[in-house]
Amino acid sequence: MSDIEDIKIIDSVLAGNMQAYGDIVRNYQDRVFRYVRSQVNNYDEAMDMTQEIFIMTLEALSSFRRESKFSTWLYSIMVNYCKNFRKKSRRIFEVPLNVTRGDREIELQIPDERQDPEDSVIKEDSLRIVKEEIYGLPDDYRDILVLRDIEGLSYNEISEVLDINLSNVKVRIHRGREFLKNRLYARGLI
Repeated sequence: MSDIEDIKIIDSVLAGNMQAYGDIVRNYQDRVFRYVRSQVNNYDEAMDMTQEIFIMTLEALSSFRRESKFSTWLYSIMVNYCKNFRKKSRRIFEVPLNVTRGDREIELQIPDERQDPEDSVIKEDSLRIVKEEIYGLPDDYRDILVLRDIEGLSYNEISEVLDINLSNVKVRIHRGREFLKNRLYARGLI
C-alpha cells in the first residue's frame, strides 16, 4: 500500500468510516504479527498483542501528524508496545527459577517429501538455534535486527521508529550482526 493510499484510508476513518480501518489492518497485519512474534515466543500471545496494537493505533489515529509515513508511525507504536510488554514481563517473572529453553514453542514446518529427511532435520534444528539466539540477543540488538533484516525497514525508517540517530542505527545493526554471528559460531552453526 502506498503512502497516499494510507492517507486516504486514514482520512476516511477519521471522517467516521470505521470499516475503512479494516484495509489498514489487512495491509499491515502480517508485518506487525511477524515483528511481535519475534519478540514473544508464544503464538497466541503474539496474536493478542497484534490485535491490541491495532486497537491502540485506531484509538491514536487522530494524533497521527503526517510528519512521517503511516507505516513508520505504526511501527513506532508496535516497537514501544513490545518494549513495554517485555519490561512488564520481566517484572512479573523475576523469580529465581531455572527454566530450560527446551519448553519454548517452536513453529514446525512440514518437510518436503522430496528432500532428504536428514537435511530437513538439520535445517529445522539450525532454524531453531538461530531463533533461540535471536531471542537471546539484548533487546536493542534484537529489535533493530528484526526491523532491518526481517521486516526490511530502511535505516532512515528504523531511525524514526526507534527514535535514534542514523549513525546509531548503523552501529547497532553492525554490532548486533557481529554479536549474533559470534553466538552462532559458538553454537557451531557457522
